[in-house]
Order: sequence, then structure tokens, then C-alpha cells
Amino acid sequence: MTPVTNASSTITCNGIPALKTRNAIIFAPHPKAKASCELTAEYMRAGLRKVGAPEDLVLNIKEPTIELSQELMKAVDLVIATGGAQLVKVAYSSGKPAYGVGAGNATVVVDETADLKDAANKIKDGKIFDNATSCSSENSLVIQESVYDSMVKNLQELGGHLCNAEEKEKLKKLMWPDGIHMGRQHVGQHAQKIASLAGIKVGPEVCFLMVKGEAVGASDPFSGEKLSPVLTLWKYGKFEEAIDYVRDITRFSGYGHSCGIHTKNDEHMLELASHARVSRMMVRQTQPYGNSGNYDNGMPWGLTLGCGSWGGNATTENIHWKHMINTTWVSMPIPAIVPDEDKIFGSHWKKHGK
Repeated sequence: MTPVTNASSTITCNGIPALKTRNAIIFAPHPKAKASCELTAEYMRAGLRKVGAPEDLVLNIKEPTIELSQELMKAVDLVIATGGAQLVKVAYSSGKPAYGVGAGNATVVVDETADLKDAANKIKDGKIFDNATSCSSENSLVIQESVYDSMVKNLQELGGHLCNAEEKEKLKKLMWPDGIHMGRQHVGQHAQKIASLAGIKVGPEVCFLMVKGEAVGASDPFSGEKLSPVLTLWKYGKFEEAIDYVRDITRFSGYGHSCGIHTKNDEHMLELASHARVSRMMVRQTQPYGNSGNYDNGMPWGLTLGCGSWGGNATTENIHWKHMINTTWVSMPIPAIVPDEDKIFGSHWKKHGK
């Protein structure tokens, strides 16, 4: 089950591991992504023909419907569902083993020890990657108050436009026309087009928009996932406040998915990792590149990112080749290692007079 937001990359990043592990794979795309799915699947089928392999190891539904997708899930051996929460629920109720993923809304902390220029470059790269349709795109930036102005200046120098209150309201009306549900006009569009649609004047150098966060939750939808090159800024004093922001923002949208931090303070890094309730945390990295596996970070390669029980998923791992094989454990007798109960429980027994 593949989404409209990553219409071709999800197909290849799940299709190649499936073939490596001796599986056939059938793609059921989002209806609006059926042409991209067809093109990508055909590239893969051409590759199979070239090496003399059965081309039907890769198949795709050409005219997807809900009913057809549900029937497919009942027929296969394993379901991998990349998409919204409703799709994942359907996959888990299909009666077949399933891996589903949760929503993204990556929140990134910048503390007072960070290399601000390096952090700004990496955040910008993540924010504009695929016009922020990736679930791993940086969506909120939580900045320590002593470096807040400098960090914003660095972002502006890289093409970020900080909206004033009037511009933020115009942007909100475009992105959430009814005040609650996200519209479609802005999704996956360049910042220049979004600004134009919203009636905001920006310079030709602008490649992402920024707004100041006001509250976490439905009263300020900018605290949620935006699927566009729009970044929400928050300011904190003590580091405990930064952790609270990360937890509250991801609880509202993106629970279990990911967060990041730009810091040279190992204590901050470990403290955030211990309390954030996310499945992956990138340190001094571009979020979309790092989450999905990069040459320099050792994460498993995959675009289907589990969010654990926090996000209603079966695993916190990146779904990759390991999840597409069955393993036979062969057990041979070994010399027994019997634990000494007195060493384990002795002090407890003495304390209680046993």
C-alpha cells in the first residue's frame, strides 16, 4: 500500500528489498498516484526482463479502489502499509501479518551549543526536500532563547521567509480553509507558489516559509504536519521546556515517529532521547536523509518508518529486507549454564529472613 506523497520512492525502496529476499510484490497505490506507480513498476519490470527474471515478480494495481485494495490485503502473505492512520488500521484488520507506519511531524531542537550555520543548512535541506512531502520533513524548530535571533537570521540568509502575524493568518486560511481540515492547494508545492496562493509577497530567493508557533494543538494547526515547505518556530528557556515541546507536538501529531537535535551537549542528547517517545532521533543531521538511512549514520535503509505502539504500529524499526523474510532457528545442544539462585536472590532472602 503506497502513498501519494512518496509515489515512486516508496515503491522502489520496498520493491528492491522484496526481490532481494525472494518475494514477489504487488503495489496498491493511492488513486492519485496510479500513473507514477505504473511508471515506476514498469522500470522495475524492465530490469527483471533484462536479467532474465520473471517480470511478474513486480505487479501493480492499475485502477485502484478501496475494495480492490482490501481484497488484495486478504490474499497476500504480508501487508506493508505506508499511508494514513485509517489505511494502517485497515491493514492491521486484514487478517494477514502487517507492518504499518504512523504520521510524521518531526520536531527538531537547537540548543545553545549548536553550530548554528551547520544546523540551519541541514534544516533548510530537510525542509525543502521534495517540497516537504516526506513524513520525516522538519516541521517544528524548537530553539533556545539565547540563540533564537541568530538562528532565525541564519535561516533567513538561506532563503527562509519569516511571516508576520498578518501573513501567518493568510497562510492559515490557504492551508486549512475550514479552520480544521488541511486543504490540498499547498501540499507538495514550492514556497514561491504557496506564498503567491496565500497573497504573501516574498523575494525570489525564498525557498521556505516560517511562522511563529503560538500553541500546541488544534488551536494552532501549524503545530501539526504541513506537507509543505513551511516551518514552525518555537522558543524555549530551560532544556526541560524543549523536551516538553517535543513531546507535546508529537503527541498532537506524529507520536512515535521522529525528532532531532542540534547540540554538542551529550547530556541534552541523551535526555531528549530518553523522554521524547519517538522511534528515531537524529543528532546534527538532516531529518529526511537520516531517518531513512544514510551513508554516514548506520540507520537501516527504508522509507516505511515504524512508530511503535506510540503511533499504533507493530514496530519502531525502519521496515527493510529483514522484515520480508521468515527465519528458521536451528538449535543445537550446548553446555548448560544454570544460574546460581543464591547469587541472584541471596541478599533478598537474607533481608527477609529466608
